[in-house]
Amino acid sequence: MKCSIAILAAITGAAYASPYLSNTQELQYLDMTTAGGSPFDTVDLSGFNSWDGLGDPDNESAQLQVAFGGAHIIGLSWDIYVSTVNSSWLSEANINIEDEIYLAPGVDDTFPGTGSYSSGGMIDLIALGLDFFVSSDGMLDFELFESFDDENGAIDAIYEHGSTLSVVYFLTPPTPGALAPLAISGFFVNRRRR
Repeated sequence: MKCSIAILAAITGAAYASPYLSNTQELQYLDMTTAGGSPFDTVDLSGFNSWDGLGDPDNESAQLQVAFGGAHIIGLSWDIYVSTVNSSWLSEANINIEDEIYLAPGVDDTFPGTGSYSSGGMIDLIALGLDFFVSSDGMLDFELFESFDDENGAIDAIYEHGSTLSVVYFLTPPTPGALAPLAISGFFVNRRRR
């Protein structure tokens, strides 16, 4: 049954080109010497659990404040240590990153147990065409979910100690519309001083 659903999910994913990212892809790495001045942040997922399918209210999530007013995410790396519960497979533990990238670190491990997965460095999202902008609130959202839910309302996987995701980003300047109120208030302040 899981094989049929996995194949159906792969066909459906190809139909609307979901940006799934995993260790099995041909990955290009970011040259950290050229991106060295870019901000770099890490979110610790140790102790988080993966419960149900994407968007389920039981799922656990994390947020990372990367900027006030948005940021352009250009790099991603991961070190994930995950243990499944009961018959849940390692391949089913996934991470939704800002509804832009779906990280499937153990995509080939179609069995229960414990697995460790690493990107092996900072992945160049621009080269893969997967770079994206964080919403204007500056919060980067992560949702831990199951690609196949073995038991609704129950924990399927546990992210063990040392599980982290890191991002590299460029700060995006505010749009002219966002600067207008500041410019107008500056005009009135200058006007008032005269």
